[in-house]
Amino acid sequence: MNKLATLVAAVALSTVSMTASAWWGGPWNGLGDGFGNGVGDGSFSMSFSGSSRFSGYGDGYGYNHPAYGYPYYGAYAPVAPLTEEQQKAMEQQQQAFAEQQAKAMQEAVEAQRKFAEQFAVEPQPFAAPGATRFELPADVQARRDEMQKQMETRRAEMMKRVEAQRASAKEQQDAMRKEMETRHSRRDI
Repeated sequence: MNKLATLVAAVALSTVSMTASAWWGGPWNGLGDGFGNGVGDGSFSMSFSGSSRFSGYGDGYGYNHPAYGYPYYGAYAPVAPLTEEQQKAMEQQQQAFAEQQAKAMQEAVEAQRKFAEQFAVEPQPFAAPGATRFELPADVQARRDEMQKQMETRRAEMMKRVEAQRASAKEQQDAMRKEMETRHSRRDI
């Protein structure tokens, strides 16, 4: 148990010491005022293995430093102004790039328009090249026509029966309504 407690204490101490030792370099202005951030995490498993991960950041500038929050002045070299020849070359490159962009935009718009036109056209039914319309032989067509006539006459007869049934149902409904109205009027008297 003592070994386990010692191991846990060692892992915790190493994590704390790593977070406290963030980068403290940089120019000091005599105040001893540096800025450091530290991020650490640690894990411990019952298999008696430990691990930790650390990441840190610090910039070291104090409040009275002349470059507070900005890099040291000497860190960047001054940029020389462009010559007239370099300026012309840059303008030409920018003009060429602008023309290229305008051309690409125009091509994209044209491609979109063509794509939209493809889908705006009504689709035509598929017709295989060289194919003619299929026609039934004369005797088969005659039998087909005869069957269609028979089906139409059967349908007409069935519709007549349905209409007759509807009419009789309507008559029965009217008769029942009339009878109910007479019963109701007798009660009121």
